[in-house]
Amino acid sequence: MNLERLVELGEAFHHELGREYYLTGAGLKQEPAFQQVYQRFNALLSDEALAAARASGSRPILEWVVGIRIGQLVAPLEEEQLRWEQATTVRAGEREVPYLRVPIELANQPDRALRLALEGARSALVAGEVTRLRRKRFGLEHAAVEELGFPDYVSGSSALMGLDLRALAAAGEAFLAASEGLYREALARLAKRRLHLPLEDLDRADVPWAFRAKDYDDGFPLAQLVDTAVRQMREMGLDAHQAGRVRFDTDERPGKQPRAFCVPVRVPDEVYLVLRPRGGHADYRTLWHELGHAIHFASVDPARSFADRWLGDNSVTEGFAMLWDHLTIEPGWVRRYTALGRSQVADLRFDLMVHELYSVRRYAAKLSYEVLLHQGDLSRGGPEYAGRLSRATLFRYEEADYLQDVDPGFYAARYLRAWQLEAAVSCELVRRYDEDWFRNPRAGVFLQHLMSRGQADPADRLAAEVTGAPLSFGPLLARMEAALQ
Repeated sequence: MNLERLVELGEAFHHELGREYYLTGAGLKQEPAFQQVYQRFNALLSDEALAAARASGSRPILEWVVGIRIGQLVAPLEEEQLRWEQATTVRAGEREVPYLRVPIELANQPDRALRLALEGARSALVAGEVTRLRRKRFGLEHAAVEELGFPDYVSGSSALMGLDLRALAAAGEAFLAASEGLYREALARLAKRRLHLPLEDLDRADVPWAFRAKDYDDGFPLAQLVDTAVRQMREMGLDAHQAGRVRFDTDERPGKQPRAFCVPVRVPDEVYLVLRPRGGHADYRTLWHELGHAIHFASVDPARSFADRWLGDNSVTEGFAMLWDHLTIEPGWVRRYTALGRSQVADLRFDLMVHELYSVRRYAAKLSYEVLLHQGDLSRGGPEYAGRLSRATLFRYEEADYLQDVDPGFYAARYLRAWQLEAAVSCELVRRYDEDWFRNPRAGVFLQHLMSRGQADPADRLAAEVTGAPLSFGPLLARMEAALQ
């Protein structure tokens, strides 16, 4: 098999697999068929395909082919978990809630006793079937990477991803230490006002409610969600729908995944943005995040290579998504696109920045935990997971989620690099186009030009080009300190 044939098959494969992910994740299809897609493209799983990828000299092409081989191995387990999630209900006292609605219920439940009961029941269910499936899945991933000649899964993943996972984990640990005092003080203020609890009593069940920002719901009506996005993009000289290439799916639907997602079916011509609403600012921020992905995919120059359009460092598309979603935290943006008063905007900004710092610290802890997990025993990660996540977030995490809360392929690393990229690019946009760059057509032209390259350049190279500085947590920490001190 030559590279041309490999790319031809890859394009068709992504069309079919992307559509299957959209239909299943959006709740439009009950029975997933990932395995059938892999079977139709079994040539991509062959040793000839792997040899062609190696001969190409392209790290992204090799990473992609290895990813397909792993995807085919774990597809039965992924389908089994999806079926389990769609069929399972969680019972807490007299309440019975579909498993996929639990995050939404937790975000909208003021009764703490019920939140704790619901989260406890969910956690108990996950500890059984989901943990079994995930342990088997990660075992298959380890074996697949090590069979390629790498000494271990962490080293192999680092080589395939083109980044040093252990070094990034160490930088994340340094960020945790540098932001510890700032976070502890800010979270204590929020917890006292929002939860009426001291830090030592916080539980993971409190997280969705703590950061729900429910008092500001009137400023973020669901009925105006998409219209506001269209208006703001237009002011920046961008088309939110990208001439029909971006399709919005924001309807409530049984079986729809609670976690929003964006899936490209054909880059740049067919991109789906899927959101299951839960109310208030969270819907706006989530939609803007996925819209950042969607506009990125839909802006890619169709003349770009297959690798540029489909592959590469996902920290880049996550960086654009974070650049978009962070707008909904900025006071100028909130004042312009909502009816909230100045004091409300300031209070909301504080709450959202605490949540932002919580999220970065959580992912920093996740990456360092996952590096340890994947070089150790997959059956013994519970205490390490609960300890690291609890210390980093100051919310009590349970051991049961030690595999459920692990994103395959060290995706936590992509998020951390995306936060670094977003903070650096945001500072540069303010320098070039002022603080209201989000309504400046010149900024829109600049960003769409960067997006048109797909992921031809990894996040570190893109940051160096735009800002002249390497990726680091420095700009992100500086922004947190300015907002929360």
